[in-house]
Order: sequence, then structure tokens, then C-alpha cells
Amino acid sequence: MNKNKILFTVLLVLRNEEKYIGRLIDTLLSQDFPIENYELIIVDGLSTDRTLAIVEKYQKEYPGFIRVITNERKTLPPGWNLGIRAAKGDYVLRIDGHTEVPSDFLTNNWETIKKQPDAACVGGIIISKGRGFQGSINEYVYSHPFGVGSSKFRTLTEDWEGFVETVPYGAYKKEIFEEIGYFNEDLKRNEDIEFHKRVYNYGGQFFLSTKIRSTYYVRDSLKGLINKSLGDGTWSMIANQVTPGSLSIYKKAPLYAFLIGTALFLGAFLHSVFFWLFMLALLSYTLLNGIVSFKFAREKGLPFFFPCFIAFFCMHFFRGLGSFLAYFKAEYWIYKKQSMSKKTK
Repeated sequence: MNKNKILFTVLLVLRNEEKYIGRLIDTLLSQDFPIENYELIIVDGLSTDRTLAIVEKYQKEYPGFIRVITNERKTLPPGWNLGIRAAKGDYVLRIDGHTEVPSDFLTNNWETIKKQPDAACVGGIIISKGRGFQGSINEYVYSHPFGVGSSKFRTLTEDWEGFVETVPYGAYKKEIFEEIGYFNEDLKRNEDIEFHKRVYNYGGQFFLSTKIRSTYYVRDSLKGLINKSLGDGTWSMIANQVTPGSLSIYKKAPLYAFLIGTALFLGAFLHSVFFWLFMLALLSYTLLNGIVSFKFAREKGLPFFFPCFIAFFCMHFFRGLGSFLAYFKAEYWIYKKQSMSKKTK
């Protein structure tokens, strides 16, 4: 390994992360990977709290290692693109502000890259963590297949390596951005699923190794979970119009469930058949949610049962509602029109 070569550019794109940024930088400074072989770029979206003051303290302690770039547009995609263009590393590794990484994080990324040098991006798994009563419930919800489906990077508990459709906090070959373009800056969120679909269409591959681990601190309130579910539902649907196929069929399940449930509910006022179908669907969901929530309550205590049940319901309902509301966003129809015009050419 060349001591003078920057292999990784670690990107942090954030805004108002004073609660987490210090601990995250500490974990990145404590890597067992040679510090001369990676750099840290922090892209700040005009934070109004103490985020920048905390970062400046680290800059003074480690001059030349940490660079700060201002993201005037505040949203994530423009921030990622600013950081990527400024990156000196062969690989660009993006990490969210609510995250911690272990001391072997970069080493395990590098070892995986050496095993799969042709992969466009390598990554690992996320371990969800929550704080307080509701935070611990959200941790469970974001880690269980009933909440997040079949996402390997969230649900794997045993050692595993293989090619997948997507990875979180990936280490991307910098050249891939030059070949297929950068993140779509018109998307307010879920820009990664659209970009990953373009990578896949180009022939790029994603490789996941459970040796690469990171800890993500979930929202610690029910309101935070609801807001995230709404936003993710809306913008994943819009991202799917930007690059069709970005959203897989099973990821559209909350939308289908919302539409079917709403149709049966309204139909129940018109005919008894729809009433009984609605009651059957409601009973089935209640039973399944109850079983999954009871498992958590058995570990943590009965007071956790009903809040856990509500958290799962809110994740499913508001993800479905958010997906439905995408049909009322101008961006959805603009990109749909663009996509249809491409097909007719």
C-alpha cells in the first residue's frame, strides 16, 4: 500500500448534527487503517446549531485531514455531488451523520475491495440503535423483516458475502460517477436508489460483506418515524420515475397495501362482501403485527407491546400514504412524462 496515496475519501453530508457529529468523527479518527491513506470531507448544509463549531475544533487538532464544504442548497444530493467532485480518493465512501463505525471499518472495506476489485461499490450491514423508550422500539422496527422487508443489509445476522442490488454507506469507485453521472439533485431524498439503478443498468455490481458494519441511530420519536416513512414513500416513487425500475415490486408493497385497504374500506359502505374482506384483511394484519410486537414485549416488558404495534402500523401506513401522495407531486408527473418520451424515441 502506497503511503502517499489516498485510497478513500470519506464523505459526511449533514445539517444540524451536533448530537452525533463528534462521536462519528472520533470513530473515523480511530481507524486501524493508515490515516495517510484516507481523507475526510464534511459537507455542511448551513447548520444552525453547533455542528460547525464542533467540526472546527477537530480541524485545528488535525490540520489538513478534514476539509469542510458548504452546501448552499441544504439537501443531500447536491451535498454528495460537491463532496464527490472534491474527492481525492480512488473510492468515495458516504456515511450519514446519525452513524458510528467500528475501528476496522475502512480496513474491512479495503479487504473486500481487494477480493472484488471489479465491483462498482462495496458495502456492509447496518446495526440499528435507538435511545430511550421509543428509540428502542424504533430500533426493533427498523431491524425486523416485518418492518423493512427482505433488505439483507438490515436483517442479516450471520456471516455472509455476495452480490446484491444495493448496499448502504457504500465505497464507490470514483470513476463510476464520471462514467454514469452524479446523484440527481432534483430529488430531495432517496437519491441513492435512483443512482444505484443507473449503476446496475450500466453493468456495475454491488458487493456486500457482513464484515463491514456500521451503527445507525434511528429516530427516537414516533413523529420522527412517521416523517421518515412519509418522505421515503413519496420520494422513492419519484426516484422510480427518474430511472424506471429503481423501486422493486416488493418495495412497492406499502403502496399496494394502502390502495387495497382504502378500496376495501370505502367498499365496505357499499356492499357486505367488501366489508367482510376488509375485516379479514384487518384481522390478518392485526394478528401478524400482534405476534411480532409480542415477541419484542416478551423481551422488554409488556408496556412495550402496544407502542411497538403502533410503530409498525405507522411505518406501514405512512410509507403507503407517502407513496400514494407522490401522485400529487409535480415532480412525479414531470419525470413520468420524460420517461415516456424517452420510450417513444
